[in-house]
Amino acid sequence: MVFTPIGSMPHAIQNIWSRIFEEWFPPVGFEHADASELEVYPSRELSSQDYKCEVGIPVVKK
Repeated sequence: MVFTPIGSMPHAIQNIWSRIFEEWFPPVGFEHADASELEVYPSRELSSQDYKCEVGIPVVKK
């Protein structure tokens, strides 16, 4: 599953990680798979309020 936080770093990335585990995982019937996550940061200004990066999380059905 890929999530796209939008906002200045590091606040946006910290916020998306919290939201993934507190808001997304509980109701959807998936859980974290036993594999590594991936964070992708395009080369742009990290402090921009519209900065976009991606967080890839391996998931499995519960």
